[in-house]
Amino acid sequence: MVTKFHNGEIYLGNSTFTDALFVSAEGLVVNQEVFEDSTAKQEVDLAGKFLSPAFRDGHAHPLFAGREARGLDISNCLTEDALVTALSNYASANPALNWIDAAVFDRSLDMRFHRETLDRAVTDRPVVLHGDDHHTLWVNTEALQVAGLMNGSVPTLEAGSVDIDESGIPTGILREWPAMSLVMDLAPKLTQEQDVEALLWSDTALAASGIVECVDAWIDRGMAETYLAAWKTGKLNLEYTLCFRADPASFSEDITYFIEMREALEVTQGQIKGTSIKFFADGVFGSQTALVSDPYLTSNHHGEATWQLDELKTAIALAHENGFQIHVHAIGDAATELTLDVLEELKDFSYPPIIAHAELTNQNLLNRMTALGVVACVQPYWAQNNGLLLSCLTQLGQSRLDSLYAFKDMFETGVTTVFSSDWPISTYDPIKGLAVAVNRKEHAHQEPHNLAQAISVEQGITAYSKNVKLMLNASNTGTLELGQPFDAVILSQNPFKASDLIQTKVLATFKAGRELFRTNP
Repeated sequence: MVTKFHNGEIYLGNSTFTDALFVSAEGLVVNQEVFEDSTAKQEVDLAGKFLSPAFRDGHAHPLFAGREARGLDISNCLTEDALVTALSNYASANPALNWIDAAVFDRSLDMRFHRETLDRAVTDRPVVLHGDDHHTLWVNTEALQVAGLMNGSVPTLEAGSVDIDESGIPTGILREWPAMSLVMDLAPKLTQEQDVEALLWSDTALAASGIVECVDAWIDRGMAETYLAAWKTGKLNLEYTLCFRADPASFSEDITYFIEMREALEVTQGQIKGTSIKFFADGVFGSQTALVSDPYLTSNHHGEATWQLDELKTAIALAHENGFQIHVHAIGDAATELTLDVLEELKDFSYPPIIAHAELTNQNLLNRMTALGVVACVQPYWAQNNGLLLSCLTQLGQSRLDSLYAFKDMFETGVTTVFSSDWPISTYDPIKGLAVAVNRKEHAHQEPHNLAQAISVEQGITAYSKNVKLMLNASNTGTLELGQPFDAVILSQNPFKASDLIQTKVLATFKAGRELFRTNP
């Protein structure tokens, strides 16, 4: 059946609007003649609502988010007493749990981030709290005991750190994955059935927010198998690109597994692609592990490189030679510079290389990214004066803080700029991300963060749709132009005209003509 959408405002992408849109039974955008000639047709009255290309998330962690949703939500615990009470009540209500996992704590709050604080709530089993940057853990004494970290010796790590007090005893804060894994590797593992349930929960949530495609930017062994198992249920809605995590300690062995899983995922006929490898060039500002050219103000050091430079060059070259897309986490300006230096030695990319985050940049770096065809995959929701941003003020200083998230400069320089959420670090809701990108704040009472870097609604929609497809080197353009799949979202209002953009609601989501989600206006 051919469908006509009309009586609303319709945005096709590429600065083009229309009064009516026609969709074939195969889920493709067609011209009016096909509709008129069809004997089986229907009309959908948009009732003044807004039809637009569907959203796509260029960098998130749906499986992690689904797992996290199974634990205790502490995001509203804004005081130490509230946190202790929530943990204590949860432990009492779940006596059979031998491990308590909770997320997320705001690192900017006035709390004593120490194991003894958590010991006030629970002492008989490990308690693990995930920081809002997801590069920090806060654990109780029992978790440290189980990990063997309370016996007077802390292992030497290639990256990251276990915070210790003046007596050399761990405080309960672990920074970056090499340190965090000392505890997390001991956590009870979910069954594959539980993981599939977690992934399908995330898949449903994303579809309800207007998202039809997502890049999962951290895939360890067993996770691609979960995606495949979820696909076999027939309930997985979105398209996914999986980024296998490159571990400096095992990459030369792991790449064989990456190749095998890429081939195994081909059975999904493109719904799940294992075509990308994720590298970490640095850490995050909050832990002072992001690489910066000028030192941190509170420590006078420049952050931590996750890889030795020669090893990183060799690993990226090997991934490139095997046809994988290069996806690099680089937050500090020095990390972006290092990444570009490595990429400049390669050529003939199968896919555009990606720098994820690119939080602290300068014009020279953006010029180099444009010249190399490197994509900036950024998180618009972070460009606001909230706790996550302001917690970096003492380390970076006001000048560098103001220069973060230079989205307008990226667009004007010609960098292909892709929007993403990094969920569960921040909300997966693209409407909120779009609103912050346009207004540089989420709430009316906030002071905007560097309003000079605000972008237009059209640029934001492009970054959430067309540019994601450019990043993935796809034949589908991410628009609603003639011949394209009907990947679309119906919104409650026209975001180009809305004075309260963040109040826009997703009413329906379509993937290749199939309705994934609908709610009443």
